[in-house]
Amino acid sequence: MKFNIKNNLPKLFTALLGVCLTLNTSCDKFLDIRPVGEITGEQLLSNSEGFESALYGVYASMNSNSLYGRELSYDMIDVLAQYYVCPGNLIVENAKKYNYQYVDVESKLNTIWGDMYKNIANVNNIIISLNKINANSMRYYNLYKGEALGIRAFMHFDLLRLYTANIQNNSNADGIPYSVKFELSPSTFSSAAKVYEFIITDLLAAEELLAKDAEYFTFPKVNPSEPFIRDRETHFNLYAVQATLARVYLTLGDKVKAAEYAKKVIDANKFKLMTANAFATDLQNGMLYPTETIFGLYNKSNYTVLKDRFWNYTSLYSYGLRPDLMDIYAAEEEPVDYRLATCFKDNMLGSGAVKRFVKLIDKYQFNEELQYARPANLVDGTNLIRLPEMYYIMAESLMDSNPISAMSYFNVVLNSRGLLGLSDRATPLALTLERITNERYKEFIGEGQTFFNMKRLNLPIKNTDDVVIPASNHVYVWPIPIDEKEFNN
Repeated sequence: MKFNIKNNLPKLFTALLGVCLTLNTSCDKFLDIRPVGEITGEQLLSNSEGFESALYGVYASMNSNSLYGRELSYDMIDVLAQYYVCPGNLIVENAKKYNYQYVDVESKLNTIWGDMYKNIANVNNIIISLNKINANSMRYYNLYKGEALGIRAFMHFDLLRLYTANIQNNSNADGIPYSVKFELSPSTFSSAAKVYEFIITDLLAAEELLAKDAEYFTFPKVNPSEPFIRDRETHFNLYAVQATLARVYLTLGDKVKAAEYAKKVIDANKFKLMTANAFATDLQNGMLYPTETIFGLYNKSNYTVLKDRFWNYTSLYSYGLRPDLMDIYAAEEEPVDYRLATCFKDNMLGSGAVKRFVKLIDKYQFNEELQYARPANLVDGTNLIRLPEMYYIMAESLMDSNPISAMSYFNVVLNSRGLLGLSDRATPLALTLERITNERYKEFIGEGQTFFNMKRLNLPIKNTDDVVIPASNHVYVWPIPIDEKEFNN
């Protein structure tokens, strides 16, 4: 089914109500189901309880299967990055060939587009309602508005990266609608360059509004008693805004600004790379990484799905690993990459042991004997921004202008994964863009970032059959739903 905002906006109310019921929060204070065609902005949101419930609903929708809970984290987008094999699964086989016209692949891409814009419309309702209220009327007014602006920018940015051409290759690339309204008529399309301006404007405004996060975040993490400012990594916080700005500027090719914002996150000292010994305990599997997650979504309900997808073996459903993946982790490493033992485990399938991907599987649910040993403050969920990416951005951005500093940032991540720095090896190695890209590939499996990085760099892709697929818009640009374009025309 195709999606456009005109035909589907009435469903936003029903979808948001379902999310709120799922979260067991009270929605009657802000949600008012009206006949089709009637929208009453003033009555939807009026107090702190309503705004907080609405924001929780937005985060829950982001974590739906069609968005970051599956397709935009470990599934469709990582299938495109050629991490997995699933023989006989026609969706996977066609996606790996970038056959976006295959009916079931096209349906998934259309659903991602539609559900993202539905959620953006819900965010817009929050922003519009906040704009009608005195900022001094609620203690966390600035947090509510800053989070909403940041989420709006974040979701538009990912839509732009998926459905439009790489702006570094085409400065005049067509764009997408940047939706700022909550009404029946859809937004018009803007150029990619203009959408980037809108994204940056929203993020800069969010950065200012979220300044209090400098007080609410602590390291080590200490949760306050007030619910809304607990586990701030599960909210689109100040540092998530700055990290997203680093991503945006790097995507635009502005390495100076990318480094500026990545450094802000690192220098805030609110997050730390895990030590090699801590990383080796696989404490982070299935979790928002202790000390490293800048932004993630709480999700405790996907354990069974992930176990069936990655640990068990069911024909046409379970994902195996690309045949040479272990070789990629083992290449040129001294002494041993701890990600090999932490993210992958042997499972006895058939006649022998088979490497299975366990990075996303909560080990405390997997092993019943450990369920009472779960450390405090661990949050099950989906990682969307983690600290190592900021170090990779620093390394890439400084590689030409300050190679010594670039090497230092890169080596720190290597050390945290149990490896010697490039400059500390028996035969020192040079820092290159290829090495940074390879490290990103190893680090972010299951997190939905690799395809974006390949597109940004316009890289050819070596598929799971060891065939190199040249970079092109055919590979890197998802088709916008036909009905959406027809309606805007």
